[in-house]
Amino acid sequence: MSRIPAGILVWSLKRFTASTNLWDRVCFSCKQATPVFEHEHQDEQKRLLFHYLCEECAQKMLAEWLQDTTKPDDENLRINFDCASVFYEQKNDGETLQLIRWSVEQRKRRLQGEEK
Repeated sequence: MSRIPAGILVWSLKRFTASTNLWDRVCFSCKQATPVFEHEHQDEQKRLLFHYLCEECAQKMLAEWLQDTTKPDDENLRINFDCASVFYEQKNDGETLQLIRWSVEQRKRRLQGEEK
C-alpha cells in the first residue's frame, strides 16, 4: 500500500501546523470561520491557486468528492484527516484520493509546536 499517486493534482487540503498563524484570515468558502486547512487547486488555465478553509467547509468538500461512492443517507459523513489530495491519472482516466492522518504524537507536535 505504499503506492504514491502519479498524476496531475486536482485539489489538496493540508491542516495547518503550529508554525502557521492564521488568526487574521477567514474561510474562503463560508467567510465566517477561522481556517484550519490550506486548499490548493488548479483553475481552468492550470494555474495553482491557494485558499484557506475551515473544518466544516473542508469536510463538505471531501464529502462532495466522495458523494458518488457513498450512500445518499451519508450526509453527515465526517472523516478524520490531516491531509487529503486528489490526483487525476491520465493512464487510468480517473481520480485517486490520498488521505493522511497524523499519529497522536505527530498531531501533538505539529499543532502545538515543538518546545525547544
